[in-house]
Amino acid sequence: MFRTTGFALAALAAVAAWPATGPAAAQERGGLHPRGSAATLDLIEANRGCPLSATSATVGVNRAFGNGSVAQQQLGTLNAPGVGPGGCRPLVTTQVAAGVNLALGRGSSASQTIEAQGQRGALATNTFSRGFNAAVGARSSATQRILNQVGR
Repeated sequence: MFRTTGFALAALAAVAAWPATGPAAAQERGGLHPRGSAATLDLIEANRGCPLSATSATVGVNRAFGNGSVAQQQLGTLNAPGVGPGGCRPLVTTQVAAGVNLALGRGSSASQTIEAQGQRGALATNTFSRGFNAAVGARSSATQRILNQVGR
């Protein structure tokens, strides 16, 4: 126990004796540097009266259960540009396109198409696309297409 405490005290003394270029200098050089902060503020100011954010989610679950069964699914979402003053659009947009497509059974077939199209955010645009596609059983097939597009 004494050795551990002695080592901890020695380490603390060594850190205290370190040159005083530590925290203040690190703050000067670290973190995120604002790039074009005036331009960002101008975008926020120009966007008054418009929504701050917009979120769209297109999610589908398609399944063909049983021998020889067939299932088809088509989903689509179109988020048109804003119609506010001067082509008003949100500062941040988030768009999700996700699907699960299953063909479970002998000779079963499942087909899924998911399409999402949306607008770009004035400051940031986030897209998330995921799919799970599986065919289980002799001569079963599963096809899946997920398209997540963002316009200008």
